Amino acid sequence: MNLWKQRVGLLVAASLGACSSASSTPQEPASPTHEPPRAERPAEQPAPLVTAAPRIELAGPGFAQVVSSGTAGGPILGQTMSPHCVGSYPTSPQHIVHVARALPHFRVVINAGASDTTIAVRAPDGTYVCNDDSSDPANTLNPAVDVENAAAGDYQIFVGGYSGGDAWADYALAVIEGHAFPSEVVPAP
Repeated sequence: MNLWKQRVGLLVAASLGACSSASSTPQEPASPTHEPPRAERPAEQPAPLVTAAPRIELAGPGFAQVVSSGTAGGPILGQTMSPHCVGSYPTSPQHIVHVARALPHFRVVINAGASDTTIAVRAPDGTYVCNDDSSDPANTLNPAVDVENAAAGDYQIFVGGYSGGDAWADYALAVIEGHAFPSEVVPAP
């Protein structure tokens, strides 16, 4: 019996010694052997391109003008989207235009007052249509993009700033069927 008490005493002493180690971080209790091991937490994934951007619905020809607003600019250089795009854009579109049925034409116009904004529209097929300065007689810095023979699908709208001082500029956006200038359609914010 004395031998048994000695062994128990040694086990208790060893256990107490392990508990009083210099580590100050708490130890997780050991899981019973009948429980399956915990799954590893998945690695962080980058955010998807499309976020919760305001969605503009165009049912088909004869749609009513739609007005929205936002803030221009971001870290993405326009040339990385398309060689014809200038300015700096956000990583995700600020607006999504959903075309339910094919349209012969729609126009996206931006009015940001004195700020020099740019626009890039990504079509459902992945191509871009971009503009820096329209021929708006009231303000040539206002961009406008015409989308011809628009297929059904989602069109991602990115509004950029031409230079650093134009990033984070507030803007007003309109989607129209005609060819009006931005200043004729929507006032500056």
